[in-house]
Amino acid sequence: MGSDPVATDYRQSHLHKGADYDRDLSRGDFNTYMTEREGEILERIAAKFFPGGIPRYLDFACGTGRITQRVSAHAAESYGVDVSANMVEQARLKCPRTTFIVRDLTRDSAGIAPVNLVTSFRFLGDAQDELRRGALKAIHDLLVPGGYFVFNNHLNPWSIHNTLLRMSGKGERVDLTWTKLRRLLREAGFKIVASYGIGFWLVRYKLDRPEVFRSPLVRVLEPVSKFPPLVPFCPDAVFVAQRV
Repeated sequence: MGSDPVATDYRQSHLHKGADYDRDLSRGDFNTYMTEREGEILERIAAKFFPGGIPRYLDFACGTGRITQRVSAHAAESYGVDVSANMVEQARLKCPRTTFIVRDLTRDSAGIAPVNLVTSFRFLGDAQDELRRGALKAIHDLLVPGGYFVFNNHLNPWSIHNTLLRMSGKGERVDLTWTKLRRLLREAGFKIVASYGIGFWLVRYKLDRPEVFRSPLVRVLEPVSKFPPLVPFCPDAVFVAQRV
């Protein structure tokens, strides 16, 4: 479900992707399920933390604008930044009101005034530590004091699913544990103020089928993922961190 975060520079991984990326997220598997649940959670976060709307918003590593499109609907001003021109080309089609910038913000300034909210999805879990630290510093600098950073970790080594895979010798090299994530955020000047688990019940690859995700049983099981003690063990989770 992701690149090897240790062996590669994640900056290079999506440079030539575009419409194919969106197709990969619409196959009806767990990637599609995560996308749908993340969207629902983002709506709740927008309503809770920005009930009057978001004054200024930026999507970091915006890709094809999947998250940008949803969150920018709540923002007076919105920006999207990515290193891939191909991906940004797709994002512009979805979000005509958003200003997009093709740039590596770990190396160059965005050249915009601070924003109230930054999102970044399917990035931190894949990135190597050097890129994670650089990105968190850039995001911290982009935010107004007290601003919010909303992101996910879809490659959690502690999930039951990934733990069982490792025990069978088939696990991916994923390393962004709950403990490591909190440490990186703390070092960058953030504190987690809310978390939302997704897919705690997904423990075997046999369950990763479209018919399973459409079943009534999943609607019964998914609410279990919301319990705070279980969030560190979910295969995907959305976090709200505040700049301190």
